[in-house]
Amino acid sequence: MRRLPSYINEKPDVVFAPGQYTDTSGNNRRIRIFLSVLAISLLISLSYTLLRPAIYESRATLLVIPPATDERLSDISNTQHVELELHHLAGHSLLATVLETLSSANDLDGVPELTVYDLDEMLEAVPVANTNLVELVARGPGKELLPAVINVWIEVYQNAQADSVAAESASEAAETEQQLDEVHQKVTEKRHQLDRFRKDYDIVSMERNENRMMKQLSGLTDSLNKANEEMIAARSRHGAIKAAIAEGRPVVSEHGQDSLTNLEQRLVEVQEELKELELEFTPHYMAIDPKIKGLVRKRDLLVDGIAANQLAGQQIALAGSEQDLETARQSVLSLQTQLAEQKQQVMDFTTKFTEHEALQEELLQLETVYREVQGRLMENQVNSKRQYPQIEVREAAFLPERAVYPHYLRDSGLSVAASVLLGLLVLWLYDFLNRPGRQSGIPQLNPVFVSMSGTPVLEQGAGEQLPGSQATAMLTDQMQRELSVSEVLMLLEAADLKSRLLITLLLSGMSDEEVSAMQVGDIGLSVSELTVKGQHERMLAISPAIGAVISECLPEKSPADYPVCPDSNGAALGADDLAALLACAAHDAGLVNPAEITPQALRHTYIVYLVRQGVRLADLERVAGDMPPTVLAAYAAFSPPGPGTPLDSMGRDYPALIKLS
Repeated sequence: MRRLPSYINEKPDVVFAPGQYTDTSGNNRRIRIFLSVLAISLLISLSYTLLRPAIYESRATLLVIPPATDERLSDISNTQHVELELHHLAGHSLLATVLETLSSANDLDGVPELTVYDLDEMLEAVPVANTNLVELVARGPGKELLPAVINVWIEVYQNAQADSVAAESASEAAETEQQLDEVHQKVTEKRHQLDRFRKDYDIVSMERNENRMMKQLSGLTDSLNKANEEMIAARSRHGAIKAAIAEGRPVVSEHGQDSLTNLEQRLVEVQEELKELELEFTPHYMAIDPKIKGLVRKRDLLVDGIAANQLAGQQIALAGSEQDLETARQSVLSLQTQLAEQKQQVMDFTTKFTEHEALQEELLQLETVYREVQGRLMENQVNSKRQYPQIEVREAAFLPERAVYPHYLRDSGLSVAASVLLGLLVLWLYDFLNRPGRQSGIPQLNPVFVSMSGTPVLEQGAGEQLPGSQATAMLTDQMQRELSVSEVLMLLEAADLKSRLLITLLLSGMSDEEVSAMQVGDIGLSVSELTVKGQHERMLAISPAIGAVISECLPEKSPADYPVCPDSNGAALGADDLAALLACAAHDAGLVNPAEITPQALRHTYIVYLVRQGVRLADLERVAGDMPPTVLAAYAAFSPPGPGTPLDSMGRDYPALIKLS
């Protein structure tokens, strides 16, 4: 009696009789092939691993301090300063100087064989991310040489930088002094030009209104305003005199006013005296009295004198007003002419004053530039080094204690593992090329002796021998209907969320009893796995696509102890209810013989799908739980030719679920 070599995880009490599976006759040849390949591979790989020279590594750390004040390079960031220093460190001329310095040292071994290209490959400057630190790395077989090379590299670089800074500082100082002289000469010339311009155009003040030309214009404007006022007053006076003459009102000049007043006063006195006489004497007496008659003649003479004086006064007043009006008019015309001439001169002065302001602005700009250049020169003289990046050694190079490459122990282990794998690969190729072809159809099963507790899948007693044809027929009868991918897809599309979740779990390898016992907390979508409880506890890995389908079908906001397939009262549906639920979905999908579409049929469909993909039969128990060897042997009929594929190396998702997601 021999065990089937293809089934690794068979039950301990199941033994197959001799038949179609026979022992391999070429085991010794297979062992020789494996050992030969292993020995050759070990010889080559270990020789390569152990004959490689040891590579040591030494490091030093530099700090790049950016310039404190650098107006010329203000647009360069700290990272760019580090990149510039890295470029200088890796320069060919600097490495040539390092090699010359190393060659002059007599106490270092291995230096005469070095070249600049060797140093270029040996040395590396690596920036530390998000810092101003630079690591200098030296790798090579001579561990005593590496720290010396790094130290010389740092020393040569610092000396070169100091020389460069000194030369550039001197050059910049000379250039700045030359700029200062040129700007000073321009400032002096501009000041002389501004002084000559002021003298030529009589500009005595920086304020425009304080210059003579503007003061004259202001005076003429005031005089013209006053003359206009006087002309208006003279015109009003002349009009008033003419109006008084036309109305017959008395008009006298200022000079005749006193005389007229005197005559009027004398006339008033004579008239009063005559009124007093009229009270004392009769008109007849007054007409013959010579004294009274003299008073009457005096009165008449005074009246005639007043009339004559008024007429002369009118003529004199009218002539005076006309003369005053003409004088005021001539004064206004004269002032207007002078003002027009002065305005033209002021316009010319304004143009020149604008030029003066432009010259003054140019002088201010030149003086500003002069002060800036003067300040830069002073800053260069006082603190020239701070305007250039500084290098500070934070960690000096050290003598390495052990090699960083190669890792002999690790590489030796990898060589041994690779050699073993190569031997197994060659052995598998040998078996594949010499493997006899499988017979198609359901395999002929040999008589089986089963000794195990419980009711077996085949209703056989312990130790009872069954004929091969009878075992095959009974297994075939117990096999359920296998659904096609299109039928499963139609079933999924017609099912509601609860039925779709049931179908998804059955197509993941679970039985109807396991689905009924599953709770929401058993589905770990975050870790992509299902916890199957019951007689055959196990963990089922699920892909993100299947996890998305399950997550969509789960009841929303359900506690962890809530069943995944509940009834209306929140209790878990039993196996019969799940079968009825699936039958309803099959009827709604319009499938042929919906009564044959049971949870066992869907689970059988999924197992057959895995077997058709070439999965190892021994790995089926990781998906579907414990299975008797007789059932595994029956599923072997669906397996393709060739060795089985491990479950972890193949896709487990049923195609209809992938299309649904």
